[in-house]
Amino acid sequence: SAETVAAEDISRCLYPNDDTRAGKALRLKQQYFFCAASLADCLKKHKAQFGTLDTLPEHLAVQLNDTHPVISIPELIRLLKTEGYSFAQALGMAKQIFSYTNHTIMQEALEKWDCSLIEELLPEIYAIILQISEQLLEELYAANVPAEQIRSVRIIKNGQVHMADLAMYAGTYVNGVAAIHTELLKTTVLKDWYALAPEK
Repeated sequence: SAETVAAEDISRCLYPNDDTRAGKALRLKQQYFFCAASLADCLKKHKAQFGTLDTLPEHLAVQLNDTHPVISIPELIRLLKTEGYSFAQALGMAKQIFSYTNHTIMQEALEKWDCSLIEELLPEIYAIILQISEQLLEELYAANVPAEQIRSVRIIKNGQVHMADLAMYAGTYVNGVAAIHTELLKTTVLKDWYALAPEK
């Protein structure tokens, strides 16, 4: 079928060279395709077993291994909204389900996507990312967080979606790949997040 061919095209070459816009587009499609398929499967199985998604955070834990699967956050919210949950309810559930493993202490190595590319390929997902971003800003302003710190942790900066910041905001816990790495994150790339949410 056409769907099978499209899926094969997307997954034929994993981690394509992303020096070009076409390479970046294929990489984003791959990340979204695998995350969306995994989450749809999780929700289908949960609903079959429990008859409702209300208990999803009690039974589902998703570990975001680096930033490549972070597109799962807005996708889960999209799926929950199609099931009748409000954005606030869906975000609340996502915040209990996701945790994030960071792999780098270099800011330049953290994954970022041009807003224009996400909006072009995944307009519904982009709209949800904008909602998540606005919710974060609302919470930061309400807590009187200094402007410089807000600029540092924003999800959308300079026309790009910063996936690590999205993961930090919507995740329950964060860790490095080893205990020493986790400690380094507190003083380097995630120091502003650590100041905001040390309990994570």
